[in-house]
Amino acid sequence: MASMRIDAIFFNIEIRYMKKFIVAIVLLSGLTIFAQKEPFKIEYDYARFALDDSSGYLELYYSFYEPDFEVTGKNSDKEIKGSLSVLIKNASTEEILVNKEYQFTSGLHDSNGVEGKSLIGNLGFQLPFGKYNFTLIGRDVTVSGRADTIYFPLDMNITTKERFTLSDIQLASSIYSSEKTNSVFYKNSYEVVPNPSMIFGGSYPLIYFYTEIYNLTKSVQSELLMVEHNLYNSKNNLVYKKKKFVSRKNNNIVEAGGINISKMPTDAYTLNIQVTDTLMKYSAITSKKVYVINPNIIDTTATLTSEGEMLSSEFLSMGEEELNEAFEMARYVATGKETDQWGKFKDADGKRQFLYNFWKGRNLIPGVSQVSASKEYYEKARYANEKFGNIHRKGWKTDRGRVYMLYGEPSEIDRFPNQVDVKPYEIWYYNSIEGGVQFIFADLTGFSDYMLIHSTMRGELRDDNWQRRIRTN
Repeated sequence: MASMRIDAIFFNIEIRYMKKFIVAIVLLSGLTIFAQKEPFKIEYDYARFALDDSSGYLELYYSFYEPDFEVTGKNSDKEIKGSLSVLIKNASTEEILVNKEYQFTSGLHDSNGVEGKSLIGNLGFQLPFGKYNFTLIGRDVTVSGRADTIYFPLDMNITTKERFTLSDIQLASSIYSSEKTNSVFYKNSYEVVPNPSMIFGGSYPLIYFYTEIYNLTKSVQSELLMVEHNLYNSKNNLVYKKKKFVSRKNNNIVEAGGINISKMPTDAYTLNIQVTDTLMKYSAITSKKVYVINPNIIDTTATLTSEGEMLSSEFLSMGEEELNEAFEMARYVATGKETDQWGKFKDADGKRQFLYNFWKGRNLIPGVSQVSASKEYYEKARYANEKFGNIHRKGWKTDRGRVYMLYGEPSEIDRFPNQVDVKPYEIWYYNSIEGGVQFIFADLTGFSDYMLIHSTMRGELRDDNWQRRIRTN
């Protein structure tokens, strides 16, 4: 159902480039542009779509922020120049499938020379089923060395022939019916303008989304399928739900829509699109992380608990020192607001109540209330203490411990304890996160204290030249 084009176009959209607010929350509009430029960055996202029995179609979405570029020219001739290089390799054979550079020039027409917009682009690639490694390099062509490099693995084995399934979710700043079939943003009668930052709020009060549902006529049991749009906040509380029924008369259909988040507080949310055969109890689901920034909306979801519920809490028997350590462990998943709240408690009773409320509703599986988030989390902490501790600190305080507690057991681990002229290091692979990510830890001191030196996961430490840190000569 996806287009077969391989092309690129840039689209101006009035949204301030921002790092994910997990690091720092920035308002979407009304910002003053600082004289000193921020680090040159690319925002990117992607979605995988079914194509045929042997290949899939990948759409790559990306954006650059205009003020990150050096402006050339004067008056009405002011412009910026940039490029995006895309390298795609087969993960098993190292065969290069794509190695191409896309160059662009954008004119600036306001009196200040820089409009404060993002340049949005879209690329499409038909890829055989398999695993790939991607390298994206964005450059300011005018300034030598001003660039950003992104590496990420991706699995294109996305379809199943036996039952219905879904594509990835594409997040968009707008979706509307269109007949502009020559537009790079056109697909299946819609103009879908991507939002690679995955950030909404302010002048973008709607989360627009697009996904495709395949194989509806395979293994037919019920005439209708139930489609649900579910949005969960960072505590895994359901904050939005929509349900409808669709016919199975067509084998493939498009599911697109919008969710109004103008009254939702700043948070990291998870959007789930779920399709269910209510007769056979078979479901297919696709999910996407999305970020909302509404600084003027107050979070009113704090939960008050009854004394009876509190009596059954595992925090009841803890002394103040144990409570303090329990929250220190929880800092990895705490918001800045929650950390500030913790600092205001002066007695153990207040801390017990806070920790109980903190974990209540933070279920590890959205919508499954019987899963105890705190039990799972602290079990991970205990495991981290056993496996990753050293003479300097407890396992949960180490980099490996933190990553294990946040992301769980890796899909696989490659260990290199005795390489010639190289310090011991490990590579952890998580194949189900962001299309596949890696964490690289190294024992730089020789005391079995493995430090995180590089990761391909967004928001984590990135050092593309990490190999230099582990050399011994």
